[in-house]
Amino acid sequence: MKTRILTECNYKAIHLDGKTIRIALDPKKEIKELTYPEFWDVKVTSRCNGNCKYCYQSSLPEADIDYNIVIKFVQYFSQFNDNQKPFQIAFGGGEPTLHPYFVDLLQACYNRGITPNYTTNGMWVTNNATNILKATIEYCGGVAVSAHPHLEKYWREAVKLYLENGVHTNLHVIIGDTNSIDIFNKIYQEYTGKVKYFVLLPLSNQGRSTTCFNNWEYLKNSINGSPRDIAFGANFHPYLAKDHKRFPVSIYDPESMSVYLDLETMKVYKSSFSTEERKIG
Repeated sequence: MKTRILTECNYKAIHLDGKTIRIALDPKKEIKELTYPEFWDVKVTSRCNGNCKYCYQSSLPEADIDYNIVIKFVQYFSQFNDNQKPFQIAFGGGEPTLHPYFVDLLQACYNRGITPNYTTNGMWVTNNATNILKATIEYCGGVAVSAHPHLEKYWREAVKLYLENGVHTNLHVIIGDTNSIDIFNKIYQEYTGKVKYFVLLPLSNQGRSTTCFNNWEYLKNSINGSPRDIAFGANFHPYLAKDHKRFPVSIYDPESMSVYLDLETMKVYKSSFSTEERKIG
């Protein structure tokens, strides 16, 4: 169990088994944006072989590799004391497993008392990268597998491996048009009770994507799942806030608890979808 208190933010949190309980020190006041966020998204690399036409990061197979990310990571997070360190970090990209020092990064994170997680398209399974699976089992709190339709054979094999080895596994599903919603419903029926969470992420008009999600009515009326295992990405928050009777919704802006760090540039942003830089501390 881990705890942290940020009195200037009216915030106390208890983290246990991957879940966080947040408590307002003064229950009459709201928790403010955290000076030291409890959860970090960290970009490892811009390289990815997925070639998703809707990639909001514009990641490419030939993108350069920064070989100093582990040194950068250790130097940056060594500045934080135990009360300032995040509970968890989610490593992403690009495709983080493509970085040659990815396993070293997971270990470095774990050794600093921070639980590492990561998002993957699953393509690493074709390379028989047993070191990645071993490190995942040993160090990670969980993995999010992106269920891209054109990479179906990869993500399915990755999910199979993770589940066979007892890894906390989530599925990320990009929601754009009605067809993507129908695909999600089929995936949900197949994997419910097997993976921990299905995380829905709205298509964003960013990077290589030229369209964005605009099918809320169809989505909310076609989903038959439960909040027990369906979660919504931060960019769904405006829809949830306006339609809170359909789905439970946090009263807090999701970006008030988390932050995004690009290890290549060492710049910190409010989120991976934002160009607004964020000050820490």
